Amino acid sequence: MSTNWSGVERKSRAPITLTEPVQEEAYEAAEVHQDATAPAVIRAVPDANADVPVQPSREETEHGPLVSGRRSASVLRKENVNDQLPPVTGWQAFLRTVTFGIIKPKVGAAELARRTDLSAIQRVYSRPMQIMVAQPLGGVGKTTCSVGIGSTFGIHSGQNAIVWDINEMMGTLGVRTNANESTRTVWDLLNVLEKFETIEARKGDFTYYTRHQGKNQFSVLASDEDPDRMKSIGADEFNRIHTVVSRFYDTIIVDTGNNTRSANWLASIEVTDQLVIPTTLKRNSVVSALRMIEQLESMSERTGNPHYKNLVDNAVVIVTQGGGAKVSAAEQADLREKLSSAVRVIIDIPYDGALDTGSIIDWQLVGDPARRAFERATAEIADGLLAVDNKTTATTNR
Repeated sequence: MSTNWSGVERKSRAPITLTEPVQEEAYEAAEVHQDATAPAVIRAVPDANADVPVQPSREETEHGPLVSGRRSASVLRKENVNDQLPPVTGWQAFLRTVTFGIIKPKVGAAELARRTDLSAIQRVYSRPMQIMVAQPLGGVGKTTCSVGIGSTFGIHSGQNAIVWDINEMMGTLGVRTNANESTRTVWDLLNVLEKFETIEARKGDFTYYTRHQGKNQFSVLASDEDPDRMKSIGADEFNRIHTVVSRFYDTIIVDTGNNTRSANWLASIEVTDQLVIPTTLKRNSVVSALRMIEQLESMSERTGNPHYKNLVDNAVVIVTQGGGAKVSAAEQADLREKLSSAVRVIIDIPYDGALDTGSIIDWQLVGDPARRAFERATAEIADGLLAVDNKTTATTNR
């Protein structure tokens, strides 16, 4: 029995064609008894007893599918009807309500922009996608951003999202999220991981080792919480866990530690599709982020692998509002410029008390400005994932 799960098995099978392959001997015999002008026989279902393997035609192999759908796709290019739906917020919604629908103003720009962002978040990709939240400096909001991205994907995408704390020591994700009386961590999962590496593995069994976040609709895989344990997760352990997690979850958000040279951090960057860099607009935080960026660029230069540099070019920077003394506007502008020259986009998150308690972050308590900012950031992340996925599928189908 194959140990590959069903998705891989389906992917490896040859496509079924409408025309039944004809064996050479049968074709020669048919020439003797049939007129040359006789119509070809087309069967919708291949003969179950046929021994000839089904193979794509030479034209399909060399030039792509026989039907590309370019003309019909141009007609269907409009993806949604966001601009046609009635407004539900703003003065437009109020006017429509008080006039009982007699006056029907178009949806406002702010609401339309939000609908567009949510549509981006709801995209489906060809495979599980990993988002890595990384910054060598502590206290700049890595865990806060991980929870925010996980909540936004969980609530709006309708897909299975998980936030995984890969801190090589004892991370704080388990402290900042609801445990639901669970004390299980990644080490408890690792001790029984073999049973999830078989084709009989079930998600219902796997979720026992995670902590579901209720209405926030994502799960948490917590890092080690045992101060007596002197071991840490290495590259091999990370890769095994990642393989299993990818079987059960569509979106994997990785909350990292501060050591960008640790084995599990380096293993994670290898399989990351979108890099997210939290920072404050303070010198120590920005310098730390830029050093990590320079490390990734150097890795591409030394190895010849463009993956790390591509992650930097496509990175989303999330600016959090840290405490302490305020930095002058001129210095903040200079630091922002230094970051923007290296990454794709910078998103600011306004201060919200529910994110700054040091305790459990419940997304239901977060105010609308911060929630909207995370929707904007998550939509940018989704755009980056789409670009990576399109590049991957184009390479696969070439």
